[in-house]
Amino acid sequence: MANTHHVPILFYLFALIAIIVFLYNARRLLFIRRGKPNTKKSVSIISSIYNAFIFGFAQRKVMRASFSYATVMHLFLGWGFIELLFATTVDFFVARGWLVEFLPHLDTPWFAFVNDLGGCMLFIGVVMALFRRYFTKPEVLPQNAFSGRGNLFGDTGILIFLLLLIVTGFLSEGARLAVDNPEAAGFSWLGYPISKIAMESTWVNLQPSLWWGHAVISLVFIALIPNTKMFHALTVIVNVAFTNRSERGVLSTMHVSKLMEDPDMDVDNITLGASKVDEFSWKQLLDSVACTECARCTSVCPASLTGNPLSPMKIITDIRQSLYDTGSEKNSDQHLVGNTISETELWSCTTCGACMEECPVLIDHVPTFTDMRRYLVLSEGKPPAQASESLEKTMNTGNPWGYAQSDRIKWAVDVGLDLPLMSEKRKSDVLFWVGCAGAYDPRNQKIARSMIKIFEAANIDFAVLGTEEQCTGDSARRLGEEYLFETMALQNIETLNKYSFKKIVTACPHCMHTIKNEYPNFEGQYSVQHHTQFIDELLNSKRLKLNRDLATSVTYHDACYLGRYNDEYDAPRNILNRVLNNQDGALIEMPRNRSKSFCCGAGGGNMWHDIEAGERINVERSREAINTGANAIATACSFCTIMMDDAIKIDGKDEEIEVKDIVEFVVEAIGE
Repeated sequence: MANTHHVPILFYLFALIAIIVFLYNARRLLFIRRGKPNTKKSVSIISSIYNAFIFGFAQRKVMRASFSYATVMHLFLGWGFIELLFATTVDFFVARGWLVEFLPHLDTPWFAFVNDLGGCMLFIGVVMALFRRYFTKPEVLPQNAFSGRGNLFGDTGILIFLLLLIVTGFLSEGARLAVDNPEAAGFSWLGYPISKIAMESTWVNLQPSLWWGHAVISLVFIALIPNTKMFHALTVIVNVAFTNRSERGVLSTMHVSKLMEDPDMDVDNITLGASKVDEFSWKQLLDSVACTECARCTSVCPASLTGNPLSPMKIITDIRQSLYDTGSEKNSDQHLVGNTISETELWSCTTCGACMEECPVLIDHVPTFTDMRRYLVLSEGKPPAQASESLEKTMNTGNPWGYAQSDRIKWAVDVGLDLPLMSEKRKSDVLFWVGCAGAYDPRNQKIARSMIKIFEAANIDFAVLGTEEQCTGDSARRLGEEYLFETMALQNIETLNKYSFKKIVTACPHCMHTIKNEYPNFEGQYSVQHHTQFIDELLNSKRLKLNRDLATSVTYHDACYLGRYNDEYDAPRNILNRVLNNQDGALIEMPRNRSKSFCCGAGGGNMWHDIEAGERINVERSREAINTGANAIATACSFCTIMMDDAIKIDGKDEEIEVKDIVEFVVEAIGE
């Protein structure tokens, strides 16, 4: 905070050297060019500017109530740093005589006040960070004091460096105020008191040393930023600016069948998926460089919280470390999968999206993990043993349960339901997509039958595909079997395109998400609704009438692929609030609800295999539901229903609390 209006020429020489060193060290950011082209839609310039300001400078996603201490800490660190950067820039301009008629001077009252405020904020932020590191450190937060994880100065050293920078700045400012004694000195509300702690003659002697000390420390800091943890302060801005938020969580389309049919393709040497740095997209590599190592992703990861060997942060930083280790070296043989990243880590992921929801710098974890799963399955032929059975069954019978395709409508025939078939009608308002669970799982068959009652009660013109329906390929895709997914998708699209309908309605969020959001990449464009959205519309339009209220207490479990992936939180709650009696019935929220909901454990293909480590994710979630004191757990997902049902039986609570899909509550309220 020295008087920069008379800056020695030597300082500019040192500054030039610092900038050159900074640029040399920052070249590691350019290593991301080794990555493949980004297949996601590019972001517009307007959106880039918005993202950079809102998610970069304003730190919108840093500000989370569940991380209140860290939120305040980063607020002080970020805005204190930004203010001092602004002040330094203004001082430089004034010293050079640029725009002096528009810019404030060091002793302009408001400018002096704000400068001290910025320094104070940064100081408080650094002290809070040190306190958190040594007294209240979350278990998942990494800590290497003075070196480690490729960071110069480590986690503690860089904070001490910042403290030194702040303290020398205030001492330098105090010396300037004591020597120059400007009229507005009092507005430097921290610098001015500091100027009074020693005699003026002492400050006169110390001022040159303090000024140069602060200047050199500042320039060294600038030169070395790219080698320290603080580099994320810059790379975050770049990353969020290039992030298309509407494409977050979207898996890249590989078109494996087309690759295999390409006569110029070297099938024997092709690598499908990603295991080495060069096999990720440049945006995925940029994600890794931007990671702040805040561990928020890991702190909300259901696999990590139940003792499974997965830390989303670790995987992302492992990619970054490999990128830095191999530098600009093209075609490096350094594999991540099977070395620094284990297969078990990757298979532990439920693709619930909690990590992406919580990440303050918009990292796309799940697509990156899925690309590594694709490598394991497509290039190495190593899916989890149990899941391999479900994949084989899907390939042979069109469903992961392995039941005969001819039994697709047995759930209806066995109870005397005469289902309208699209093959006979050719045209309907609604195509009811039953899904594999609805067709073959006994518990979900009841949900499918309940949906038929809803259609009939509301006099809906509907039909089903019956034996023409096959698995959407959701689990296969999440398990990395992209070729099988594409096969199922293309077959289903061919079937759907034969008929005329206004919308598809399904009780499975996984089916909804796949058909609605992923089939368009294969020229399958359809209007798709989740059954809760459809029922909510029927109730609002009075096409569906409820005949009685339910006097029971219910807690609702948000399904990941309905909530976080498709942003539907209100429809299920709207329905429950309608069917529950206002006096004796109640909707009780679990502590982790809506976008912070805790996964049931079945997503990402984990429905079909178990990780033999840690606790069961569904048991953890069911206990949270049971602790609300509710009489029933409401679900809106085929997998969630199965997982919650199993979990309460494991704990012997199936006599105390029941698991019901939203539609079953509605049918009960209709009174049929």
